[in-house]
Amino acid sequence: MAACSSTRRRRTAADAAAATRDSSSWASLHDYLVELIAWRVLSGDFRDYIRFRAVCPHWWSSTACPRGRGIVDRRFHPRRWMMLPEGHGLYPGHGKLRGFVRFFNLSTGVFVRVQLPLFRDHCVLDSVDGILLLQRDHDTAIRLLHPFTGDILDFPPLETLLSCVAHDLVTRYGAGSLCYLRGTAMEGV
Repeated sequence: MAACSSTRRRRTAADAAAATRDSSSWASLHDYLVELIAWRVLSGDFRDYIRFRAVCPHWWSSTACPRGRGIVDRRFHPRRWMMLPEGHGLYPGHGKLRGFVRFFNLSTGVFVRVQLPLFRDHCVLDSVDGILLLQRDHDTAIRLLHPFTGDILDFPPLETLLSCVAHDLVTRYGAGSLCYLRGTAMEGV
């Protein structure tokens, strides 16, 4: 029995040494090569890119962090991800879901649940290129949200856009269009 356990110890030590050698060889890749591979991985799927960055500290530091760039840089958009309702009448943002939202990858068929606290007081208007268009309940503020990085982009309040839209409608279509615009805007009040 003692021989068996010492063999196991030697095998474990050898495996650890091999893993260290392998990881150090991966970590020794040049920054340029790591970055090139990362952009190729990112062209496939956003989650694969996140996993790629997590391989080792060198790869993490050699690649661009998607946080802060998730909305502005189109390369970081989760293009193949679609938000799904939970079923049984539970829409994204329903109180029983406690902020969790389910996403489906159209290419791989993978489901992911992400906690997005913003859904407590926001309504999803649309999803374009994986980025969610949200409207805040209490003041109708419009925002873009990257569901995997948490990046948020706030649009100007709708009230400030009304004067711009009204001016544009008058110059393009005449004063009659402004009356129609005011009529539709006041119908819901």
